Amino acid sequence: MNRYLSAIMISAFAVAAIGLGAGAPATDSCANLMTSASLRALPSTTITSATLVSDTFTPPNGTQIVHGLPSFCRVTATLKPSSVSDIKIEIWMPAQRWNQKLQGVGNGGLAGTISYGALAPAIENGYASVSTDTGHVASDTAWLPVEERERDYGYRAIHGMTVTAKAVAQQFYGSSPRRSYFNGCSTGGGQGFGEAQLYPQDYDGIVAGAPQDFPTHLRAAVIREFQAANNDPASNLPKDKLASVTSAVLRQCGGQFASSDGFLSDPRPCGFDPGQLLCKSGQESATCLTAAQVSAVKTIYEGTISPRTKKLVWPGLLRGSEAPAGPGTVGWQAAGINGPAPFGTGAQFYSLAVFENPNLDFHTVDLDAAIEMAEKKFSFLNHTSTDINAFTRRGGKLLMYHGWADPLISPLNSINYYGSLVETVGLKGRMDMASALKATEKSARLFMVPGMGHCSGGPGPDSFDAVAALDAWVDRGVAPDRIIASHLASGTAIFSLPLCPYPQEAEFKDSGDRNAANNWVCAPRDFKFDASFYGVPRVSGK
Repeated sequence: MNRYLSAIMISAFAVAAIGLGAGAPATDSCANLMTSASLRALPSTTITSATLVSDTFTPPNGTQIVHGLPSFCRVTATLKPSSVSDIKIEIWMPAQRWNQKLQGVGNGGLAGTISYGALAPAIENGYASVSTDTGHVASDTAWLPVEERERDYGYRAIHGMTVTAKAVAQQFYGSSPRRSYFNGCSTGGGQGFGEAQLYPQDYDGIVAGAPQDFPTHLRAAVIREFQAANNDPASNLPKDKLASVTSAVLRQCGGQFASSDGFLSDPRPCGFDPGQLLCKSGQESATCLTAAQVSAVKTIYEGTISPRTKKLVWPGLLRGSEAPAGPGTVGWQAAGINGPAPFGTGAQFYSLAVFENPNLDFHTVDLDAAIEMAEKKFSFLNHTSTDINAFTRRGGKLLMYHGWADPLISPLNSINYYGSLVETVGLKGRMDMASALKATEKSARLFMVPGMGHCSGGPGPDSFDAVAALDAWVDRGVAPDRIIASHLASGTAIFSLPLCPYPQEAEFKDSGDRNAANNWVCAPRDFKFDASFYGVPRVSGK
């Protein structure tokens, strides 16, 4: 998941930062942070460096050099909330034009790196920004079975970096951030959920994309998908076969852009049966499926079902996500369905953290036993509470988004969670569903992105500025009734669409240029979700 995180910190660089603070700190005040008595007094915190950086930054982890940055104060620190903790954080603060706001940025996968690709656009837009490696380096796996270090990864590192960044900004600028936002996708989306649920005072607004909020179940589902396509060699699904499935889905289900751009506006109504591609007797080619392959595709669509209870463990991937066309796009191949092991995050978690067996045979893993053991050891990794009243009561805003063509985290999970948020609001306020949705939308909204993959990519409109929409909502009270998203090629917008608050959906006006967002409206749709998944009782009005 790390490979997508930088791309999805979707800050439109052309949008100028507004309301920038006029009182810049003295250029030597950055180095003075090293000797600050108030920062030295921070519990379990050591400031390890404070240097002024201008124009060019070379990341120490060997990633791409960043040019053209505004002058900023780079502060590094180590946090040790437990005896085995070793959490590294970096705080970047514009030296001249600060917008008086803080932006915490999230991680991907199992983390292990500072998110430099997200820090840079944040300071370019005037934010002081902070990131953490969550307590380990990416090449190290020894931390995985250690409970205290999993707690750092699961929630303590994000909270700790936030508290520290606010204190450092106060010392550097002479005033605390006026607003604080968190911006993350995938693991970062789950981190945002953790902040809203566990530390509601940390942030005024949270952007949570494709949230990995239920890792014990998601990572088990990754194993199940691997088993479906690997336990029988005849089930293996090579990329050309997956591409044939996607093509067949688009031919049958059409959609507003399917013929030219290759995606569906909402895949759920599509009733495509992979059995339609069953090879005839004696035939096998890239454009047909064997009976075993048909079964594997159906299993992945169905989702992960508990063998013992027959209940849904994790919703399935959606039609059209198998192998979308276009440069830089990925499909089910990214989830490791064709081996030699499941997707890395799930494989490492269950082999090294849960079973503590580096030679775990994923073909024979008992899913029920695996999930039971994972939740016994690491239930604190799951951020599934649907009661975020403590966050919203103080004015907090939650902006969720998810790509309909996500091949790693089922978009149905975000829909189920958001629906359960609405249910929770309705139950507390004794409202019907329509009233509960209206009340929920005052503080939490979900935007589904047609054709987008995991956090970014895919043939859909995957370029949009979620942070700007959140800032307008929190700072100026302008709720996001639509967010304009574009599909770019070489930096140029090929087409644009409005992203609509779920359950609304973009609908063409039947006149004008279909590639222009202003010719689309957000139209109402039925509110569909699995109310049982997060265990919230149904409210009336369904």
